[in-house]
Amino acid sequence: MGAFLGGSYGSTNQSSTGSSSTSNVYGPGQTDVQSKLGTGLGAALDAATAGTLSPGVRAQKTAAASAINKTSGGTLDRINQFFASRGFGKSGTAGKAGLSTELAREAALGENEANFAGIQQGLNTTNLMAALNYAFTALGQTAAGTSTGKSSGWGISGGVGVGK
Repeated sequence: MGAFLGGSYGSTNQSSTGSSSTSNVYGPGQTDVQSKLGTGLGAALDAATAGTLSPGVRAQKTAAASAINKTSGGTLDRINQFFASRGFGKSGTAGKAGLSTELAREAALGENEANFAGIQQGLNTTNLMAALNYAFTALGQTAAGTSTGKSSGWGISGGVGVGK
């Protein structure tokens, strides 16, 4: 007969760390558009700084001024013909009517200038906001992360036995 006695103990300690980072990847077509957008916004800001009209606004302003001039064109001749047919010839009344017509045309042209300057100012503001967004927003958004973990454990065991 015999007696047995035994025991054990143990422990573990484990640690791990990991990190990852991802960023957007753009195709050639996308980077081409980004490049053109940056160039276009830069040109628009340069024009705004110089105080010039953009080509689209300039064309609209010219067309509106042309319409004003066409509407007013020949008015003085028509007034003179109207008064002459009634026996007034080139009277003071005709001159006064002609002056009023010319002053109205000049006022309309001045209003046209102010209108399109306002349109250009609004366009400049829009372009500035787009440029600021383009310049200070990360085009290739990046995400990064880190994780850390630890685990540990220990244990004790023992036993007694009797045998023949």
